Amino acid sequence: MTSFGVLLHTRHLIRDGQTADFTDLWKQAADTEAAGYDEVWLGDSITTLDRARGDCLTLMAALAMATRTVAIGTVPLLMSLRHPVPLAHALATIDVISNGRLRIGASPGPVAPYISHQFEACGVPAGEKAGRLSESIELCRRLWTEERVTYRGRYYSLDNEGILPKPVQKPAIPVWLATGAGSERALRRVARLADGWVSTGPTPDMFLANRQAIDRYAQEYGRSPEALAPSLLFAAIRIDRDGTRAREDGWAWMENFFRRPKARLEGTYTPIFGTVAECVSEVMAYIQAGMSGLIVRIASDDMAGQTELLLGTVKPSLADALR
Repeated sequence: MTSFGVLLHTRHLIRDGQTADFTDLWKQAADTEAAGYDEVWLGDSITTLDRARGDCLTLMAALAMATRTVAIGTVPLLMSLRHPVPLAHALATIDVISNGRLRIGASPGPVAPYISHQFEACGVPAGEKAGRLSESIELCRRLWTEERVTYRGRYYSLDNEGILPKPVQKPAIPVWLATGAGSERALRRVARLADGWVSTGPTPDMFLANRQAIDRYAQEYGRSPEALAPSLLFAAIRIDRDGTRAREDGWAWMENFFRRPKARLEGTYTPIFGTVAECVSEVMAYIQAGMSGLIVRIASDDMAGQTELLLGTVKPSLADALR
């Protein structure tokens, strides 16, 4: 059965220099858990003030204490912004706090000036972010599973070092890799390093083609495609009785939230905007293309109402169609 996760927004809690207050976030997390979501997700950024968020590692630890059963993750986690040793330590600690509920959807980040500036501000040359991500995944995995690690990479080195605590999840915390439209290099990285895949931009046909490419590359690396079977779609959703209104209001919300025109958002964010029937049809197309889970950004201020439509109507309709 398809899993359903939801992105919890934090930008509006701290944007425009307002006094930060995350109280609403704890309530959102509790409400989404009670509503029946399988996962709650956060975004990740540090110095991008127009896209400012609270620190995702700190917030995941706090959310683990504010919830009991829902999985907690960050997508995309920009692992290369952080040194892999303290990152592995923090993530293992969060996994212990959450009793094994941590999820990671990592990415090197898109090629964009605001991303490059963020990496440079954190002491990471933007041209090194993909290479550092690969080494970070390898190092974190070894630190989570081995008592002591000796490692010699291009960017990082360790000499007989280890961390405690180890994660609750065995053999290690799964690391899924997020991609956009899916360059060959990005898809090969998924096939070589990931435990699963999060797609952030394609049509159902592109989703299928990228999934098939990942499977082919996995076999080239001597890995079974089943070893990285989870295939999630990260999409924006807006449901309304009137499909035209859903599309108009969904894009208007996205433009206001991102402070960018629709023309600059299309192709980057997958929209599932429409009536219940239209949304069921579109999600079914992704399921038939190999999607196993959906992470939604609710493109509406009425999170409760949209959740009721998504989990109370769309999800049961999918279950009926899949029988």
